Amino acid sequence: MFIPVHEPDAALGFYRDALGLEVRNDVASEGFRWVTVGAPDRTSTSSCPSRTAVVRRPRATPSCPS
Repeated sequence: MFIPVHEPDAALGFYRDALGLEVRNDVASEGFRWVTVGAPDRTSTSSCPSRTAVVRRPRATPSCPS
């Protein structure tokens, strides 16, 4: 699941600190930032699969010609 956010640090605080998800990756490149969070690792015997969310800044929308 991809979740576009305008403030990655604020979103990271919410998903990590408030919801208890763990940070799997935190990558910045060319002005963009992708943070991957997911449920803390589960044992292989768990019947509930782990899910991952990617929190990223939305891409700038190109301006339309006049």
